[in-house]
Amino acid sequence: MPTKAVSLNVDKSGSFAAQTVRISQGDENSTSIVATILDGAQPFDLTGKSVRFKCVLPGGKVFMDEGVTVSNAEKGMMTFTLPAEVAAAAGEVTGALFEVHSDGYAIHTTKLEIDVDSTPTVVDGSACELAMLNDYRSGEQASWTYPTRSGMAFAGWYKDAALRYPCGASDTEGAAYAKFVKVADLFQFMGCSLNTNGNVPAEYTTPRFSYIMSVPEGVTSIEDGWYFKKVSDPTKPDVRSLSGNNVVQTGNTVFTSLTFNKVQPKYYGKKFSTKAFVKYTTADGTTVEAVEADYDAFTPAEIADAVLAHPMATQADKDYAAAIKAAVTQEGAV
Repeated sequence: MPTKAVSLNVDKSGSFAAQTVRISQGDENSTSIVATILDGAQPFDLTGKSVRFKCVLPGGKVFMDEGVTVSNAEKGMMTFTLPAEVAAAAGEVTGALFEVHSDGYAIHTTKLEIDVDSTPTVVDGSACELAMLNDYRSGEQASWTYPTRSGMAFAGWYKDAALRYPCGASDTEGAAYAKFVKVADLFQFMGCSLNTNGNVPAEYTTPRFSYIMSVPEGVTSIEDGWYFKKVSDPTKPDVRSLSGNNVVQTGNTVFTSLTFNKVQPKYYGKKFSTKAFVKYTTADGTTVEAVEADYDAFTPAEIADAVLAHPMATQADKDYAAAIKAAVTQEGAV
């Protein structure tokens, strides 16, 4: 652990050289400060006194920490390890000093300059960016919003750039890190199939669109499902459908399918278009809905073509698919 030796003074009448400490953003308990407290030119006796650290973090939040250890009271020496909160946001930590408490009064030392260098915005595949909580979390919790990024899903507010310490619902002001994950990582389209059970291809069929859906780690799932276009009039607003037949794969992943029941032959050549979504609550209390970027769109006839060409399709499956194709031809001839 790097150690930085500084000298601070409780007599602020003189001129003192700036004491500067530089750390990296996202560091946790990375730098130990060994401070000597002077009264003018003499050591300031810390016997019987308690000391705490105080500063103003980027964004304006006042931070205090009692974790100061007096190592040699008579010589005014103490040690303090900078905690993760001080390194959470890049920029200048202002007003950093030590408060010496004794018999109900407090003496402030001269100030310490702390510069926090920025770190990369990607951590284990997740992106993060610094923002102000009060820009998104004012008013009632139901009205809270969150930053957006193209192709990314918001996954929560964090106190540090390393995305180790999530914010809570009570954190509504100051700087924090918005975590994002790739939307494409939350959805895996498994393909289409035709439900042959109880369906008569000459009269109707049931296309099935199957997905594996996930939510980011550390969130609470609310619901999942799809948006799909009305085949009879694709210009109308999407229809929203909740999934009701989830099969859990892991703690944050489900396998589920959307079926279009009893589709008539006149629609066998029409595109069925679906977009999956997941809705969840982050650890800090923000409600988020992530939606697939593009539609997965296929006609029943295209699904039948895929079945006919598939090397693992059974003869019964191929016979059913062939009947779908025959029904398309017959419908077109009517």
